[in-house]
Amino acid sequence: MIDLDKLAEDWPSPFVARCKISEFTHGLYKQSSMNTLDARGDGLKRRIILGNKIAYLKTDIIDWLKRRKRND
Repeated sequence: MIDLDKLAEDWPSPFVARCKISEFTHGLYKQSSMNTLDARGDGLKRRIILGNKIAYLKTDIIDWLKRRKRND
């Protein structure tokens, strides 16, 4: 069982750059997956854009992952 809240506790910043999403999620999601999900409207609703970089609030990522999680 993955403790999603532990992901946020272990991350040193309140933000996660999209290019670091794989590192943050321990490989569950890749940057290319987030690009696709965002383009389809299935990604995170809030994002921070600085220059040509995109980042997310880590709390938003955790909430989003919890909504997407299925218990099989």
